[in-house]
Amino acid sequence: MFFRILKKDLKRKKTMNIILLLFIILCSMFAAASVNNIIAVTGGIDHYFDMANVPDISVTLSKKNDEFEKELNELPSIKEIKTEKYFEITSSKSFIHNGVRLTNFINPANLLADTDMALNYFDKDNNIIESVEKGTFYATIPFTDDTDIKGGDDITVRLDGKELTLKYMGYFKGALFSTEPSASPMLLVNPADYSTLKEYGASQSMLGDGKRLYINTSDTDAIEELAEQYDSVYASTREQHRSLYLYDMLTAYIMMAISIVLMITAFVVLRFTIGFTIAEEFREIGVMKAVGIQSGSIRGMYIIKYLAISVAGALIGFICSMPLQDMMMKTVSKNMVLGSENGSVMGAVSCVGVVTVILIFCYICTRRVKKLSPIDAVRNGQTGERFGRRSMIHLGSSKLPSTGFMALNDVMSAPKRFGLITLIFALCMLIVTLMSNFALTLKSEKILWAFTIPESEAHIMDAEMIGKLFGDDKDACNKLISDVSDTLEKEGIQGQVSVSVGKNCKSYYKDKTADLTYWVNKGENVSEPRIDEGCAPGKSDEIVLTGYAMDDLGAGIGDRIKADFDGEEKEFLVTGKFSTFMGSGHTALLYNDVEFASPNSASGIQIHFDGSPDKETINKNIDKLREVFDTDKIYNTSDMIKQMTGISDTLNTIKKMMMILTAIVTAMIVVLMERSFISKEKSEIALMKAVGVSSRSIIAQHTLRFVMVSVIACIVSLAALMPISNIIMDFVCSMIGDISGMKCDIDPIEIFVICPVMLILVTTIGAMLTALYTRTIRASDTASIE
Repeated sequence: MFFRILKKDLKRKKTMNIILLLFIILCSMFAAASVNNIIAVTGGIDHYFDMANVPDISVTLSKKNDEFEKELNELPSIKEIKTEKYFEITSSKSFIHNGVRLTNFINPANLLADTDMALNYFDKDNNIIESVEKGTFYATIPFTDDTDIKGGDDITVRLDGKELTLKYMGYFKGALFSTEPSASPMLLVNPADYSTLKEYGASQSMLGDGKRLYINTSDTDAIEELAEQYDSVYASTREQHRSLYLYDMLTAYIMMAISIVLMITAFVVLRFTIGFTIAEEFREIGVMKAVGIQSGSIRGMYIIKYLAISVAGALIGFICSMPLQDMMMKTVSKNMVLGSENGSVMGAVSCVGVVTVILIFCYICTRRVKKLSPIDAVRNGQTGERFGRRSMIHLGSSKLPSTGFMALNDVMSAPKRFGLITLIFALCMLIVTLMSNFALTLKSEKILWAFTIPESEAHIMDAEMIGKLFGDDKDACNKLISDVSDTLEKEGIQGQVSVSVGKNCKSYYKDKTADLTYWVNKGENVSEPRIDEGCAPGKSDEIVLTGYAMDDLGAGIGDRIKADFDGEEKEFLVTGKFSTFMGSGHTALLYNDVEFASPNSASGIQIHFDGSPDKETINKNIDKLREVFDTDKIYNTSDMIKQMTGISDTLNTIKKMMMILTAIVTAMIVVLMERSFISKEKSEIALMKAVGVSSRSIIAQHTLRFVMVSVIACIVSLAALMPISNIIMDFVCSMIGDISGMKCDIDPIEIFVICPVMLILVTTIGAMLTALYTRTIRASDTASIE
């Protein structure tokens, strides 16, 4: 009997059951794909590090330091030390493809001979690279970004008028090599080619050979403490290297958040479906109880029904999650070697989890069955009693037309029902607008202060020009500023030039030592830095620190710290606290007249044009400068920040996907809810027709109440958008540097027009088309409870 009832129910409520099935499919699909994505990225990092033989700690030496290496080898905790040496090619223009110089990467390229490989490196098919044939090379992803270079192409390397042509074999993966657009590309070459290129470019490298030591040890703290005693020596533990995959992890967690919202939406839809089904089937439930069937058996019937739907949806969702998972993991798998043996298992576990949660939710929602009795079947599901006010508005005192009044009265008379729909619509819209805010903010001119860069409109990021700063000449910054200023004057472009450079120095306060990045902005018109507490430095012996730097040293505003600049000890008074991405937040900002040699980081050459020019004028000036300096690496502020963060495009892709998904989910909710409302209100609709209300008015009433809900959802979402955006953005930025007070940028047209109009339009169309079903209800159905 139960199965006959189930079969009848599935046939009679095709629309509701199909939409519920679609929700479960979406829910299972995203849950399986995103959970596997998170497990693959977070657990995959350790898996990747194990396969690559990443050591306990690595030490980078930007200069030769025999004394440090001697003391390092004497440490009793050392188990093993492996060494890699790199040769630097300063400019991307040294590489030529099809007769055209490369201009796609900013930072210098580093060459590594295969005989010096200390770790395991992998080709694009995840095979370990044992050796590199003479005349060929592999490169990390930044080398070919934004180019048409493909495997098998010839690349000519030109250094000091000498050339060597190598065949590109494809990209390779290095566990400790960043793949961000702003990262230095790494080239893996044959030892003979390495020697040849090093000989050709002996005069062009400003820093000489770089060296990295890979150390397995039982005491990483001892190595970190030793490294702090030397300039140009930087130690990073295995755990710290995980930050290289921060953006991959962020993408995974964003997708998981989308899955959670979908699951919440599915549960709300399920709650409505079960509630309407039980309310509609009061006669059947009453009759079953009258013939002796227990409440538990009746609840079991409903649970079996939703078990069947959820199992079918989970199976389909699991199958559909495979291509979605591949799409989500496409970028990550280019950067990492991921273990895939547990992918299907975790996807299946996720789907089983969705089914289990749905069944528990069903069991809770069917408690209402206990309250129904055989007498409800006689009373048409009503007790005849109502002690509260049905609504706060009255037709007699309302100035609204009857259709508008009835729609508003419906919404106000069932606040819980329509409130939940409003909440779901608001959540769907909030995710889209959040993605829009994040994508825009991470390329917005308004966050230039977070990179500790003075106010400017053009940014020269050419490695060859910036390379002039990395020498022993303390006056290098002033010379470069003077050269660029002279060029601007010759070209008739009015503006001030500045340069931002950083240097890692050992810092001391009382008994604490820390390795901080000391940052200084040099130039003709350096703007006042943004200070969170205290005041900006006003003299050469004053300094401001980030919160991280203060914690590292245990110092605060008013304290005096010391720093070692190439063997010269300097003392600074801490005058304030500031925020920055630079130096991963462990940074100090100096007064702009401080001079030092051998900086090891720079954020380019900035130009602040006179007269507050508009965007068109700025872009014309940039185009002219590109011709004059013969480089494409001159950007406006927005493009420069986009290059620095490297995640804006990913968030834009997610945003577009979410806009499509929001439209689909909204339409499904509207169709399901309206179809349920029509089924519940069949007698009322028939009565309205009996007293002369037209089908057109009824359709308008049903459509208008969903329009009201969507408008309220838009208002709620927009009211919550900026506070939530700023909180999340602050949290995300704090993972990259030491940032507080980050305010998201918005696109007013997209946030206040496109997104709300999309939600309201989809809601209106969905409700109107579904409400057309009311035409099939006749006045004679007044007493019908089918």
